[in-house]
Amino acid sequence: MTLRLKRLALRGFILFVKLGANIAYYTKEFLRPLAAPVRKIAHALVSVIGVPLYRGLFLLRRFFGRIYVPGKNKFMYFLTNRYAIHTVIVVLAFTTTAMNVQASGVRADDFGQESLLYEMVTGQTNKVVAVRADTVTSKPVRYLGSSALSVRSDIDFHTPTDDYVATTSGGSAIIAPTISESGASVAPQTEKIAYTVQDGDTIGTIAQAHNISLNTLLWANKITAKSTIRPGDVLQVLPTDGLTHTVKSGDTILAIARKYDASATEIAEFNHLASSNTLSIGEELIIPNGVLPAAVPAPRSVARVFTNTPSSSTPAGNPNATAPTTAASGRMIWPTDLHVITQYFGWKHTGVDIDCHFEHNNYAADDGVVQFSGWKGGYGLAVEVNHGNGLVTRYGHHAKIYVANGQQVTKGQALGLCGTTGNSTGTHLHFEVISGGRFTNPLEYVR
Repeated sequence: MTLRLKRLALRGFILFVKLGANIAYYTKEFLRPLAAPVRKIAHALVSVIGVPLYRGLFLLRRFFGRIYVPGKNKFMYFLTNRYAIHTVIVVLAFTTTAMNVQASGVRADDFGQESLLYEMVTGQTNKVVAVRADTVTSKPVRYLGSSALSVRSDIDFHTPTDDYVATTSGGSAIIAPTISESGASVAPQTEKIAYTVQDGDTIGTIAQAHNISLNTLLWANKITAKSTIRPGDVLQVLPTDGLTHTVKSGDTILAIARKYDASATEIAEFNHLASSNTLSIGEELIIPNGVLPAAVPAPRSVARVFTNTPSSSTPAGNPNATAPTTAASGRMIWPTDLHVITQYFGWKHTGVDIDCHFEHNNYAADDGVVQFSGWKGGYGLAVEVNHGNGLVTRYGHHAKIYVANGQQVTKGQALGLCGTTGNSTGTHLHFEVISGGRFTNPLEYVR
């Protein structure tokens, strides 16, 4: 019985295998006509697209391999070479030197001041505020208080277009101002008035309210930047920028105009004078746009008189002073104690502003002769030193001046005490270098 079952099972398995083989054969024969077109299409795609594409990629790989492998080997050789670091240092030194050479001609308002880091550190933008002496600054300064209202400290407010920036030689302008002399004041009053100081007033807000400069208010009341005003004090307020003059014996309109660097015509018109003969001793005149001459101390030594000097090099400010016949060394030293530049040279700024404090002195950058010492408009108390060969240095905003017109000075000699007189917003030195009558970048002469 068992043997019979095994035979039946074997026969059934053989029949099943034959049936499957028959099904596969007939299926293959049925699908063969349908697979032929697909096989031809696939063969065509491989032949037309696949083979050329593969061949192209292979050629590109071999081509770039010829470049990449040697380049990679050379780069790795450079990195592992012991002279690689020397080459990098030489390249960096050359690049830095080239940038420093080019920086001497870069304008200050573009040099380093357009970066975000500069604005974050200084709290300033690269815009320079230009304010003329006969206009009201939009950023007033409290000169008589303990703090400044301006958000920008230790910079100038004057520009090359201000009248007092022009340099002179022998009485004629070397650099003519691009803006003509200002006209009559637009202040509502025409006479000097008395103003009673109110609670909260500062010297800056009073001047701004009456449309006059800070210096005008200081001069009219014979006060200085260190004076203190209190509520109830009475200040004299002029109707225009300038100062007052009490007529003395021998005065003439022309002499008064020369004394205060003003226009004789403006003085006569503003004070309704028909001629100089109408002046009366004791009469008080208003000098429009006049500036108060600084008290010049007596020279500590008699200046040496140089001979054989061309008349064209006669310095302004002192007709008796002459420029040195021999040029200075040309290697200027740093003109003050600190080395922090708060404003650079540019077409909107005629020099560099260097930070300093009331306890610091400002020094002559090179040997020369003082051709101007006194008050010079927006420069405040200023000193000009003639070094010969058309080279002049100017130092502005002093609190006190140590030298006089015509005095010979040596490199490193103290010229004055650091201050903030004139159009400035903090104690600093405004340093200029004038070569051949043109303002040049002082950083080309000192570093």
